[in-house]
Amino acid sequence: MEKKLIFKKSDGTTINDVNQYVKDWLIKYPFTEVTVGCDSQAHSRSITYSVVIVMHVFFESKETNPKRVGNGAHVISATIIEKDRSLKGDLYNKLWAEAVYTVQAAQMIDSDVKNITIHLDFNSKEGEYSNILYQSGLGYCLSHGFAALGKPFSPSASHAADHLCR
Repeated sequence: MEKKLIFKKSDGTTINDVNQYVKDWLIKYPFTEVTVGCDSQAHSRSITYSVVIVMHVFFESKETNPKRVGNGAHVISATIIEKDRSLKGDLYNKLWAEAVYTVQAAQMIDSDVKNITIHLDFNSKEGEYSNILYQSGLGYCLSHGFAALGKPFSPSASHAADHLCR
């Protein structure tokens, strides 16, 4: 299932070394918080996955800015189109692939970058379909060494990635 993730800036410029790109960003904006998320959109004969790395810009530390009032974010993204799959009968695997692609993207950034948080588009609310993978998805991310959040605390997945895959 894992495919090579090719990240681009919003202007379409390909980022050859994601790890170095994020590190350079952190040198310029040292209080940045990095989150990684993914969302997917099913079409009749394919599924489109959008994976985002979001660098939330802060000009102060958590100690001096405890409410974390920010100054926007910089988003880079990768798109994967699986042409041999559709939503019918495969919703579980579609959702699980979101977790796998998100962890894969986070692993592209080495351990020098601290406090990467993964945002999963899995709902914490019982009764919602994606809730069936909520605990498993969080555990999968944790087993790879990443903190993870699900809906409603995962704007990188539920907003940034969602916007890009539509």
